[in-house]
Amino acid sequence: MYLNTLSQSRPTMEVAPDVLDALLESVCNRAGKSVRQSNQVFIQRSRQRLSRNAFDIQALHVVAASSLVHQQPAKTLELLERDGEAFARDAVGNRLAGYAWLVRQDTGRARHSFDQAVRLDPNQPDCWKWLGQIAECDDQYEQAAEYYERGVLFDDGGHDSALALSRLHARQRQLKDAIHTLRVSLIRDRRSPKLNFALARLLDRRAIVLGRKRKFLIQQRLRQEALECYRVVNASAPTSQSLLMQGRLQQQLLDHSAARVSFQKAVELDPTSAKAFSHLASANVDFGDIEIALGQFEQSIRLDPQRAEAHFRYARAKRFQPGGPTRGYLDQLEQLLCEAGEARQKQVYLNFAIAKVYDDIGDYDRAWQHYDRANRLKSLPSKRPGKTPPRTPSVPPTPPTSPTDEAWFESLAVHATQHYTADFFRSMRGAGHPSRTPIFIVGMPRSGTTLTEQILSSHPEIAGAGELNHINQIRQEMSRLHAPAVDHQAAWSRYPELLGAMDPSELNQHAARYLEQLDRFRTRERHVTDKMPTNFMHLGLIATLFPGATVIHCRRNPMDVFVSCYCQNLNAPFCDLDQLVHYHRNYRRLMAHWERVLPIKIHTNDYESLVADPETQTRDLIRHCGLPWDDACLQFHSNDRAVHTPSKWQVRQPMYRSSVEKWRRFEKHLAPIADKVFAQIAAEVA
Repeated sequence: MYLNTLSQSRPTMEVAPDVLDALLESVCNRAGKSVRQSNQVFIQRSRQRLSRNAFDIQALHVVAASSLVHQQPAKTLELLERDGEAFARDAVGNRLAGYAWLVRQDTGRARHSFDQAVRLDPNQPDCWKWLGQIAECDDQYEQAAEYYERGVLFDDGGHDSALALSRLHARQRQLKDAIHTLRVSLIRDRRSPKLNFALARLLDRRAIVLGRKRKFLIQQRLRQEALECYRVVNASAPTSQSLLMQGRLQQQLLDHSAARVSFQKAVELDPTSAKAFSHLASANVDFGDIEIALGQFEQSIRLDPQRAEAHFRYARAKRFQPGGPTRGYLDQLEQLLCEAGEARQKQVYLNFAIAKVYDDIGDYDRAWQHYDRANRLKSLPSKRPGKTPPRTPSVPPTPPTSPTDEAWFESLAVHATQHYTADFFRSMRGAGHPSRTPIFIVGMPRSGTTLTEQILSSHPEIAGAGELNHINQIRQEMSRLHAPAVDHQAAWSRYPELLGAMDPSELNQHAARYLEQLDRFRTRERHVTDKMPTNFMHLGLIATLFPGATVIHCRRNPMDVFVSCYCQNLNAPFCDLDQLVHYHRNYRRLMAHWERVLPIKIHTNDYESLVADPETQTRDLIRHCGLPWDDACLQFHSNDRAVHTPSKWQVRQPMYRSSVEKWRRFEKHLAPIADKVFAQIAAEVA
């Protein structure tokens, strides 16, 4: 099946039964079998003909191929070699002999037979493919590529040589050549599911590589091309797996509605797929269909009780109550955790799931124990060959704070405060794009950015785009084009100077591309929100590109932010409390600087004030956006747009205050951190 067309392992020399069946079919057709005749009847008549005339070459081929299907390679070879002189001139006979030697695991003689076959008749694409595979297994890569290329020339529509050549290039880390091979083959057969599936997977791999190189425009184009390939596959030969891959790619391209449709089709095509149910359930949570999603998570878990990710997502979506069913589910999760061994990711998922259940039922000490285990596991460095794994991986020691990450963020803050000055912004006046479309919602993660966007996007003049990474990508593209550097800190240190020296037309090109992305999320709305919290780092760039943009800063009690981050499955620095303290200090430093020098007025939206007096705070928010009031903003929980952050459950509820001072549940575990943070803030105020 085409799902295996991009395996990166070495090709094997095993000949599958269906390959031998296809070989027999081709030999029978070549020998004159009519459409109405069955193979069995034709083989029997061929045996009769061969018994009357031992030199009937077509009958000989049919009987020899039939022996191969019945796993009798010795009989096949005996028949073929009965007349050595005739056999030496027999292209089909040598082809069959090649298969017989393969069945007997003698690749040397198989190679000789296939070589003789193509010398006599080069129009035998399967022989070229087998020659390539044998050469590849012997590490003769250049020879293998030559054989595959010849097979492509004589392709019979199966595309085996093209797929094999593409795999060979991919194994050699030559992704461009692998992709080119398939693109050329698609010129002949644009609708081939096998070619399109293989190309889509390669394009996805190449897109990941380009993202690491900060080539985001090309990355986007490749993902769009990959999506088109998946659409071709799923229009003609869909499988649950190919539909899941299409859905995941649609999510990456921020087309979440289409992704949910793909996941639904995957479930319909294979109702036994736990993975498909889990993906569909997660998509339904994003759209607020919580009850439907819970049933789908439960079905996923029934199909595969070992699927830790499904347990994690199910626990995030459900509100547990004390009682027998919850206790039974905790027992199931804890048993799975005991059986997880050293599978770190599985341990992480299960610890977060267990913690969430204990949190819901009010057992905060046990909840914290599992939150802490999960985050410590996430903070461990990746295992490397030769390193001894920890003796007790389920309760690892506290890892040291990464000095590199701290230095990187420290450098960002230092250079931003030094170079983004009031004089800098005066010098850049008139350089940006005049659009007032973007509304940037920034702050610490878990500070209320999702709630703020949900309120704003309930206004008829505002569309919500969610968390977009485009501003950071623009920053990286600028650094790559004008100051290529491997070292992150060096790139950051040069970045503000680069921006100041850049031609205004180039700045407007970047701004225009960003606006094109925003246009995907609106119909007639005047504004579009971008709630990437970490855009607070890039407010200097934002103010330069869009001097007419709206900026909203979401602020929340830092200890509630820390706990909320720690209770989610977030990556560094948000899974390490010490790193979080350092991160928050630099965040405060940057925001205080932006408040002083940014030419755009920043509206501060305090989470605690918002939940205490929703209408007053929301009216202020809408007024800051320059829009008339609309009562729909107070009904934000009815907004049916997709939400893809950890707050997806909370924003489906009316405003509540239970998350204020939530950190007090775990106060005894957090007292040293709290003392440190509040002392820092007091010193800054003084």
